[in-house]
Amino acid sequence: MKNVGIVYDHIYAEHKTNLMYSHPERADRVIHAISRLREEGMYGENRRSNFFEIQPRLAALEEIHLAHSESLITEIQEKTVRAAKFHQNLTTDPDTVLSGESYTAALYAAGGNFSAIDAIFDGIINSAFILCRPPGHHANVSASRGFCVFNNIILATQYLMREKRIKKVAIIDWDAHAGNGSEDIVYSGVPNVPEEAELLFFSIHQDPRTLYPGTCFPEDIGQGKQKGKIVNITLPPRSGDDCVQLALDHLILPMLREFKPEYILFSAGFDGHHRDHLTNLGYTSQGYGKIIDKVMPVAEEFAQGRMSLTLEGGYNLEAQSNSIVNVVSKLSGAGLIIEEDQKTNDQCLEYTENKLIPYLKKLLGPYWKNI
Repeated sequence: MKNVGIVYDHIYAEHKTNLMYSHPERADRVIHAISRLREEGMYGENRRSNFFEIQPRLAALEEIHLAHSESLITEIQEKTVRAAKFHQNLTTDPDTVLSGESYTAALYAAGGNFSAIDAIFDGIINSAFILCRPPGHHANVSASRGFCVFNNIILATQYLMREKRIKKVAIIDWDAHAGNGSEDIVYSGVPNVPEEAELLFFSIHQDPRTLYPGTCFPEDIGQGKQKGKIVNITLPPRSGDDCVQLALDHLILPMLREFKPEYILFSAGFDGHHRDHLTNLGYTSQGYGKIIDKVMPVAEEFAQGRMSLTLEGGYNLEAQSNSIVNVVSKLSGAGLIIEEDQKTNDQCLEYTENKLIPYLKKLLGPYWKNI
């Protein structure tokens, strides 16, 4: 069995978004998930020997500055101080709220990704799941938005490239919402990293004509050194696991093998589940584990098995928790724990196979031999 780290601290639940009104990105998301991981022997005193509790560290301000502007950091600091003083939520946009502990939680969310990477490079674990809040993939250089404060996945990318001297990093963002903040930051290249470092970025998301943030279309393939290395796989509403598997087989896996990543990061949002009320996709709890199944051999071939996943969206507590359990089980080399009936939408499958994937191959083919 493989060693898997779970990064968690109660500070992630102290980012309280429900002080004034009900908010879907709430503390219960991580509280429920960590409880399920305890039940399955993956976390806590009775965890199995191949599961490790990893304590997150506080990210340093100079690390946050690598991806974010001074004005954004100051805004988050000042608003959390005011939120604490008046015991209320303040906002950075209509969707993104802060409480008195949000700034600290955000620093620990970024730092939790760094702690996971350190534990992997120290040989303690093979892979990690960072069960953190607030999420990050909608945040760009100068704006916290879409429930996200600091961009945890891009900060992790910079940490790998700067501190671990990794030259080739791949990101797979499977949240139902496009990873627009991540894409904004790296669209022309990852900032503040060695020149020779390369990033391959995939975002598999619901068609942005039908869902927030309304950006990140197939035609957005990057520019400069990133041209051809930004891949937006835009699935129609009601698409299920089979559509994701087609994208993996025909685009993601061939490109990964050609790229030869030395580390694979995942923006792991679980709001594509068919029971999630914020989106219109049709994934199952086992579908996320099957993605790990497909990607893990590539990680073992090129990246010494090194993978870490950071939590993004997912707003049905049971669906998200079951999906996380399946992902962590697969990371350990075990089988799926929870399986559900899967309903394939033939129309979505036909569109993905015969229209979307050929179109993406046409756009990206000039940059890749394997597709």
